[in-house]
Amino acid sequence: MEPKYDFDRQLPHSIEAEQIVLGSVLIDPESIGFLAETLQPTLFYAQRNRIIFETMLEMYDSGEPIEGVLLLSRLREQGEFTSEDDRQYLYLLAENASAVKNVEYYTKIISDTANLRRVIEACKDLEELAFSNTDLTTVLGLADQKFSDISEGKKNVQLHKLGVVAKEEINRLTEMEKDETGKFSPIKVGISDFDNFLGGLNNSDLFILAARPGVGKTSFALNIAYNVALSSQYNPRKSVVFFSLEMSKEQLVRRIISTSCKIESEKLRLGKLDANDWHELLRVWKANLRDLNFFIDETGNITALDMKSKLHKVPNLGLVVIDYLQLMSSATGASKDNRVQEISAITRSLKMMAKELNVPVILLSQLSRGIEKRDDKTPQLSDLRESGSIEQDADVIVFLERDYYEKDASKKNNCIVHISKNRHGSVGKITLNWDGRYTAFTAQATHVNVPEGYDNAP
Repeated sequence: MEPKYDFDRQLPHSIEAEQIVLGSVLIDPESIGFLAETLQPTLFYAQRNRIIFETMLEMYDSGEPIEGVLLLSRLREQGEFTSEDDRQYLYLLAENASAVKNVEYYTKIISDTANLRRVIEACKDLEELAFSNTDLTTVLGLADQKFSDISEGKKNVQLHKLGVVAKEEINRLTEMEKDETGKFSPIKVGISDFDNFLGGLNNSDLFILAARPGVGKTSFALNIAYNVALSSQYNPRKSVVFFSLEMSKEQLVRRIISTSCKIESEKLRLGKLDANDWHELLRVWKANLRDLNFFIDETGNITALDMKSKLHKVPNLGLVVIDYLQLMSSATGASKDNRVQEISAITRSLKMMAKELNVPVILLSQLSRGIEKRDDKTPQLSDLRESGSIEQDADVIVFLERDYYEKDASKKNNCIVHISKNRHGSVGKITLNWDGRYTAFTAQATHVNVPEGYDNAP
C-alpha cells in the first residue's frame, strides 16, 4: 500500500510565541541579552519575525537602544516595514507581550518547533536516500548524525560563572567523601602495577590499547574486563560489554575460564580436563561466572552507532571493550577509499560515545608493520595503523611490547607496558608478567615460572 501524504499540513510553528518573545524586547530591551544567547534568527518561522529579531540583534551588537521608533527606522532603512500596517504590527507585538512574565517558556516553544521542522527535513532527506537504495549503513549513519546534530542544537551553550561551578565541585567532593558505591572512583583494572601508575580508567575516556599481532592485547583487555566485572568495590557490580570483531564468543570464554580457573589453555582447547580442573571450573562457575554481568557481542563489521544502540540497554554499564579498531566500519558515510578518514570518523564517534555513556571505552588497535623493520622496536605513536585522529581523540594510549626471541628465561615472559599518552597525568612504562598457560597478565610481585612452550601464546 502506498503511503498517504497530507500536503496541506503546515510545518510546526507558533507565531504567537514568536510575537511574545519579540514584544518582550520592546517592553524590556535588557531581555535581548538572554535571547541573544538562547535563540538564533533561523529558529523563527515567520519571515518578518525573523527579520525583526535579526535587526534587534544588530542594534544590540552596535549598542543602540532597542526602542520601537528606532527599530522601525532601522527596518525601513533595510527596505522593510514601509507600510502603516507594519508600524501597527510592532505595536501589536508589545501589546501581546505586556502580560507575559515567563519569556523563557516561549523561547522553548520557538526552539522546539524549529527542531521539529529540522526533524521533518532530515526525514525527507533520508527518505530520498532510502528510495535510491543507498547502502543501509550509510543511511543509518547519516540518520544518527542528523538527529545528533538536532539534539545538540537544542542545548544552549551558556556562560558559567566560576563561583557557581566551584560550588558544584564542592558539592561533588562532599558527596564523594561519603560515597560507598564507588561510582566516583576511576575504574580499577585489577593489575596493581598498572592501577598504581594510571590510577584507573576515568569515565568518558577513550583508552587505546595497541600492539603487534600475537603480543597479547586481546588477553590483556579480557583480563581487565573480567576483573572489572568481578570487582566487589562497586555496589552494585559494574556491567562490562566486550565487542569482539575477530574472535568468537567461545574462544573468548575459553580464555576467561583459563585465566579465572587457572586451567591451562591447551587443555581447554583439546577438552582434556582432569578431575581437579573440573572441580575448579564448577566452583568458579557457581561463585563468579554464572551471575557476572559480562556481555559479549561478536557482530562483525559493527559501527559505533550499532554499539551505542546496544549499550544504552545495558544496566549499570561500567566498561566497554572493542577488539579491534581496524575491523570496524564507519557509520558516517566516510569514504572507504580513504581509510585514514574512515578510521578518524570511527575514533571520533567512539570518543563521543564514551562521553555520552560516561564510561571508559578500551579500543584495541593494530600497529603498523614498519615497527618490525626498525632496530629499536619500541612502539611509537606514529606506529598506530591508519592513525588519522587516533592520537588526537584518545585520552590514554598504551602499547604492549614483548620480545618473542628473548633468550634470557628471566625476561622472556616480561611484557613492557608503554603509557605513551596520558591526558590526566604522566607517561612512562611498567613491566608486567605474561603467563601464556593461562593467558594472564600479572604484576611482577606475583611472578611465576612459566614452562617452556607457553611464552608465545597471544
